[in-house]
Amino acid sequence: MSYAVVGQRVRRVDAREKVSGRAVYAGDMNLPHMLVGRVLRSPYAHARILSIDTSKARSLPGVKAVISYEDTPKIPWNSAGFPPSPGAVLMEDQYILSDKARYMGDPIAAVAAVDEDTAERALELIEVEYEVLPPAMDVEAAMADGAPLIHSAEKNIAAHMPVVIGDVEEGFREADFVFEDRYYVPKVYQVTLEPCGVAVAAPDMDGRVTIWTSTQMPHLVRGITAHALGLRTGQVRIIKPPVGGAFGSRLGVVNEPIAALLALKSGYPVMLKYSREESFLGTESRHPITMVLKTGVKKDGTFTARQMTAYIDGGAYATHTPSFAGPVAGWFLAMYKCANIKVDNYSVYTNSTQCGAFRGYGNPQVVFGVESQVDDIAAALGLDPLEIRRKNHPCEGEVWSWSGWVIESCGLEEGIERGAKAIGWEAKRNRQAGQPGTKKRGVGMGYMMHVSGARPMLHETSAAVVKINEDGSANLIFSNSDVGQGSGTALTQVAAEELGLAYEDVMITKTADTDVAGFDIGSHASRQAYSGGNAVRKAAAAAKEKLLAMAAEILEVPAENLTVENGVVRTREGAPKSISVAEVSHKAHFGSHGHQIIGVASEEPEGNPPVYAAQFAEVEVDTETGVVEVLKIVAAHDVGTAINPALVEGQIQGALQQGIGYTLTEEYRYDPVSGRPLNPNLADYKILTAMDMPEVETILVEASCQTGPFGAKSVGESGLVGTAAAIANAVFDATGIRFKELPITPEKVLAALRAREK
Repeated sequence: MSYAVVGQRVRRVDAREKVSGRAVYAGDMNLPHMLVGRVLRSPYAHARILSIDTSKARSLPGVKAVISYEDTPKIPWNSAGFPPSPGAVLMEDQYILSDKARYMGDPIAAVAAVDEDTAERALELIEVEYEVLPPAMDVEAAMADGAPLIHSAEKNIAAHMPVVIGDVEEGFREADFVFEDRYYVPKVYQVTLEPCGVAVAAPDMDGRVTIWTSTQMPHLVRGITAHALGLRTGQVRIIKPPVGGAFGSRLGVVNEPIAALLALKSGYPVMLKYSREESFLGTESRHPITMVLKTGVKKDGTFTARQMTAYIDGGAYATHTPSFAGPVAGWFLAMYKCANIKVDNYSVYTNSTQCGAFRGYGNPQVVFGVESQVDDIAAALGLDPLEIRRKNHPCEGEVWSWSGWVIESCGLEEGIERGAKAIGWEAKRNRQAGQPGTKKRGVGMGYMMHVSGARPMLHETSAAVVKINEDGSANLIFSNSDVGQGSGTALTQVAAEELGLAYEDVMITKTADTDVAGFDIGSHASRQAYSGGNAVRKAAAAAKEKLLAMAAEILEVPAENLTVENGVVRTREGAPKSISVAEVSHKAHFGSHGHQIIGVASEEPEGNPPVYAAQFAEVEVDTETGVVEVLKIVAAHDVGTAINPALVEGQIQGALQQGIGYTLTEEYRYDPVSGRPLNPNLADYKILTAMDMPEVETILVEASCQTGPFGAKSVGESGLVGTAAAIANAVFDATGIRFKELPITPEKVLAALRAREK
């Protein structure tokens, strides 16, 4: 279907202010009398604090506040941004400042001073006596007999999530073949352009505190911060300025309670801004997972039983992990049809930084394991890897095991067909034996399903207000959690399309303010275009209904005979009559009615349609150096309707960059004895640059869904979910060696090649 504004490559609403450098981020703010906040961090991965003396720091001239565990509310809380929901498992094991260090970098004390030098000197004057304890740096060490307890959980298992469908043992008995493999994916970091952990807190005379923070979810951060401080929700105001990238790193509270407490204690505004190294040391990263997969299959490729046992490394605090285990199970359940499935997910504490959200929320980990094993199954059975996926994936009209709802639309098979053609699948597969020289090429693919929100596990409330001004322009008031992905632009297009106005005539609030905009869950689970878009469209429709009612009165025709196009209200049939939206709105404001035309919506969406992608990779493996070079990536994604194709393509391309890094170079590493982070900086943590990117081809498959705004589904996370699997399968095609652990580094490749030679 053709639309006037939806589907167009319009300029982003924030383009000019960002490219000009005039966008004011949280770290750019400078309030009158603003103090500098700093955090004292534990030098040990595991230690009990025996005593802490802050007297010298408090007496230093220029220091306005010093806080430690003794100065904070003794309220346990959880920093993860979850609304109260059936699928949220909130284990409250955190405090604003700790009396026991559970990872190297755990906040122990904080100061606020008149300048940076004074704040740093104050930290040096704080005296802490520690009892150093042995750390447990991975799940095997943490679960071993006699391991040190990080909290009080037996064997450091924070939670166990079992799922059973059918009879898995009977399914294995029915199988012609049973495959069992173990996969491992490491901790990786989001590495946003703006370091994670930037907040400015300012108290007022009424006991409220306003916090400007680079967050993905203003309303939930308001509630969590208020709880941690022992305040009512309404006593905290969150304002979200532009954000320099997020990818899940800002999905919940980061340092807002510390900044707020320093501000309340000192009586002055406080800027608490983490350095790049502090962001690595003290904020959340992607979960490492060890997965044991067991699959029963018939000779024709039909699955009879599927089983996964996953050990999820949550780091030092529960945060997301017990709830995160649910989606990890959900991704595994949803990928392939099977009557007999069993999942056992264990959330485990370790003495590393806590883990949380990172684009894909467990799906990249699961898909790497599942799609690696499915390729091996296809090879063992002599089946085409494309056909085994076509045969077993759930599709339109079938029940989606993630939600229990019927799948609205499915563009996967079109994506597989178009992607395979673009990569040259038929010509390039199975070439390793015939390739001369030391450089071997191969192609591989990975398939994935993802969500358009978190329903029914979590609530998905969004709210929007659309008001038409007296000149015919419109304002869209939305708790806009655009963190760089361009959702503010897409939502503006949705509103303009529904209202019948030009894109330029609709202005969205670029800064989210919890005192102004209605409640919105935030930017997570790829929900902004779908959930937010539905709320925006319904608010715009409500405003349009009132506009047409007013126009009908003026034109003396029934409202149902009117439509709005390009800022003009026209009759659909009969004698042509028209009037501009500006004229109608002006009469509404200043005529006998005396009102502004306003539409409001606050609700959850009707569904949660799955999105599909087929990603294909061509690689070249140098058997002398072990270097894997990705030559080309083809990403065919079912996005429903692309509200703004340029934004959709940009999301996929940016995600591919992260996915390639996840596969080949990235790993956040720790010393296994001391727990010291080994690469908490951009010199040693290797992310890809533009120079490292291969040729990328994006294919948009538009299998529109009934419940999405103009048929749109999600795209935000799915771009990197299948990337590691596609590349690993291409490496196998090139070398015949299966790598079951990420990243696939040159050292690992060389070791595997030498082992095979022996």
